[in-house]
Amino acid sequence: MASHHFWGSRRVVLLISAALLFSLSWPAKAQLQFSSADGKQSFKIGVLGQLQLEEIDNTDNKTKADNIFLRRIRLLGNYTLSKQLTVFFDTDAPNLGKGNADGSKNNADMFIQDFIVTYAFSKQFQLDGGMLLTGQTYNHLQSAASLLALDYGPYTFVESVPTTSRTGRDYGAQARGYLLDDHLEYRAGVFQGVRGVSNTNAFRYAGRVAYYVFGPETTYFYRGTSLGKTQTLSIGGGFDRQNGDLTGGGSATYKNYGADLFWDQPIAGGNGFTLQADINKIDGDLFIKSLPKQSNTMIEAGFYFAGIKLMPYIQWARQDFDLATLLDEKRTQGGLAFWLNGHNSNLKLAYTSIDRDRSKKRSQFQVQYQVFAF
Repeated sequence: MASHHFWGSRRVVLLISAALLFSLSWPAKAQLQFSSADGKQSFKIGVLGQLQLEEIDNTDNKTKADNIFLRRIRLLGNYTLSKQLTVFFDTDAPNLGKGNADGSKNNADMFIQDFIVTYAFSKQFQLDGGMLLTGQTYNHLQSAASLLALDYGPYTFVESVPTTSRTGRDYGAQARGYLLDDHLEYRAGVFQGVRGVSNTNAFRYAGRVAYYVFGPETTYFYRGTSLGKTQTLSIGGGFDRQNGDLTGGGSATYKNYGADLFWDQPIAGGNGFTLQADINKIDGDLFIKSLPKQSNTMIEAGFYFAGIKLMPYIQWARQDFDLATLLDEKRTQGGLAFWLNGHNSNLKLAYTSIDRDRSKKRSQFQVQYQVFAF
């Protein structure tokens, strides 16, 4: 292990101070919206930016990797054409400027992250089409702008690369609706999936059902925390499956099943706590061999102190492979979130312990400043 430790690094302490001063100087909430003369059509644009500082032990446990980069930089737009028809889109260039293993920087071009066309026949029956998130778990459908922790669970989107998806998103269409006075939500869709040689594979099917004991969420994206403003308790489950052809004949099926609980509870004085628990059972089978059979769990909780706009939180996640030859891993993150202006302007500090089987524990420290206007 290197002789210097993150907490003792004067350079990084100065960077943390600079990030804090930067966040305190940022203006309050703002958004830009244009409407037609009759008010029936509107177009709203916004931005999500996350500047991140990071120090993590390298796998050799002798050196540390330091980075200052843009974790996310997104341009967002929402076009309302009528009461029934809306179009949402956003772009991203994740980890822009982060160092690669060879010493170069990640300078990937900006791309379309989400493109969602929604036609609402009624609240009970809506059709979404475009580039959509699949709904295996609650965390899988959360907005990156309202996360409780510094980021999603570390294993939330493990199926993305093997299924040729883009951070949990795939091309397709789904039906979505809210029944029983909005207490019951359903999503059911067909997606592109892994096409295979000559594009002969069956399509990918994914769906979700959630029951809201109270506080239904009837938007496409779920929130991470309301910061003591809204009471919600939901219990949900989702599936993601695709059947694919095998070389030499025959077929196999990729399977991904999830279950989750989300509780967001206001408390007297504007305070509140948020709790989420997700579990995924995944098996790529012989169809997607790069996705071995595994169980992934994520639990996070935080308590919001309204008087000082501070939320201490913890996030625990585990990746448990079925095969003993593969190395299981768990990550425990403790953090502090300073909600300077809610989700529109906040600063998060996080320390993570990374514990992989038959390996030395590694440490990661992150500081992230977020600005969001939409």
